[in-house]
Amino acid sequence: MSSSSATSYNKFDEPFARIYNETLGPSYNKIALPTLEKLLLPYIPEKANILDLCCGTGELSQWLLNKGYQVTGIDRSQRMLEYACQNAPNCKLILSDVRFFELLPTFHAVSSMGLGFNHILSLSELTATFNNVYNALHSNGIFVFDLRLEDAYSSTLNNRVLGDVKDDYAWAMKNIYHPESKECRVFVTTFQLRDIDCWKRLDTSFSLMSYSKDEVQSSLENVGFTEVIIYDLKLDLGLITEGDMVCFVCRKPS
Repeated sequence: MSSSSATSYNKFDEPFARIYNETLGPSYNKIALPTLEKLLLPYIPEKANILDLCCGTGELSQWLLNKGYQVTGIDRSQRMLEYACQNAPNCKLILSDVRFFELLPTFHAVSSMGLGFNHILSLSELTATFNNVYNALHSNGIFVFDLRLEDAYSSTLNNRVLGDVKDDYAWAMKNIYHPESKECRVFVTTFQLRDIDCWKRLDTSFSLMSYSKDEVQSSLENVGFTEVIIYDLKLDLGLITEGDMVCFVCRKPS
């Protein structure tokens, strides 16, 4: 793992994990749940074995468990998985980096929802992740994941500011997109109440990478996936998203 990549991924420990657990995760799940209900669940067996990549704080894993599936979650943030232990206490959780994990082909499906793959900062590492997924799937297994593509970052998401204020906590997040490198830099400022009228400020940042449809599809096909279909979550599925989002669906051949 390169030091720059490791640094970027480490930003998901506090404070970002709390923001994700309380705000961003539930927001993404409003999109992820109906997406999986339409594009994944009708095509896998009852009690299928599902691998939830970039599982974050575990709400989606718990939703799948509640539907009777066997679920394994992987995330490389220790703090995210601590939340996941609370949110999905019966889920098998693995602390690992999706770019490097190795699992036997025991899964009927692999999903990654919540834009986790935008945190992978090079096409070669994204391809390595796809190869790991391919190796973990049964023959004819299905792979579903969402992404924001470069058009979204260069238009609706550039300079976007999000935030929230609670009694003991406040945060703000701003995106700055660099089209020459296709990198979106995300700046996060948090304030946490430590004592009466005493707030601690923390500033951090991390990067997201934008990809084109063609390079992602080519990467999937080079690994061996077939039947690659790309869905626009707004146009094809009628979902309301912040910034254009797409979902890739493909199979490991029999």
